[in-house]
Amino acid sequence: MTCDLQLGQRIWGASPISILEEMDMILTAFAIGVVGAFKFFEFANQSFISLQFPRLIEHAEIKPGHRVLDVATGIGEPAITAARVVGINGHVLATDISAQMLALAKQRATSLGFGDIIEFRESDAENLDLLNSSFDAALCRWGLMLLPNLDATISKIHNALKSGGRFAAAVWAAAPKVPIISLATGIIGKQVQMSAPPPEIPNPFSLADTNKLENSLAKAGFREMHVETVIVTFEFASGEDYCRYCQAASASARIALSKETEERKEDIWRQVAEEATRNYGTADGLIKMDNESICMVGTRTTR
Repeated sequence: MTCDLQLGQRIWGASPISILEEMDMILTAFAIGVVGAFKFFEFANQSFISLQFPRLIEHAEIKPGHRVLDVATGIGEPAITAARVVGINGHVLATDISAQMLALAKQRATSLGFGDIIEFRESDAENLDLLNSSFDAALCRWGLMLLPNLDATISKIHNALKSGGRFAAAVWAAAPKVPIISLATGIIGKQVQMSAPPPEIPNPFSLADTNKLENSLAKAGFREMHVETVIVTFEFASGEDYCRYCQAASASARIALSKETEERKEDIWRQVAEEATRNYGTADGLIKMDNESICMVGTRTTR
């Protein structure tokens, strides 16, 4: 899913546009990719349980009746998982910059019976309009590393929490530990000779060094911080199935390969499928990818 950002970096530098315009282009491609990925998994009848990340809910100590903030909710997670816990007496505010992803998130929430518990709001994470001390807990799954102004967002989240409220976030570890993203992007990048992205552009692995996130949390006023790693497993029926996932999930993969001939595209995807099978194939013919995610929690303490 997040491979869109990595692959989309090929378009950076193609014209003299601003960093904000570049980010908007990439986030648009990312939104299209996430929707495509969800539809792929839905079609393939695969489970999203491993993606719901119950550890975030546990770390945030969410309870029935709580008010919860989910920043960069994407297709509605972990907002929907939180809604299961807070129940009808609780409330979840789920925000995202992408109208496309929010539309899918609303559809999912309604179909699961959480339409009256979750409020969806389209907003840039840095410009969230939130009342101070209005939430018992806050969550963000695989979104912080993509924010151009991390400190501003973390500060807003901190101020929105009640005293004692917890913020639990998940980010990706370094690229070699996240093959769901790095396997295809690495092969495609070499084949089409993608240049390195500008250092100021966030990417899926921007917070693999947890010191950056920990420093940002501390600067905002969070205390009692805790870090742990969690393995998130993706399974595919075959190497070709993994390729279909990447093709559905990654609008930017299509951009990166757009100038290649059909024969060349097929060859590159064949290489991706073979590498997936070679490195992650199981005895029963499946592809099983373990990916490392970093989970960090901080508490807004009494001032």
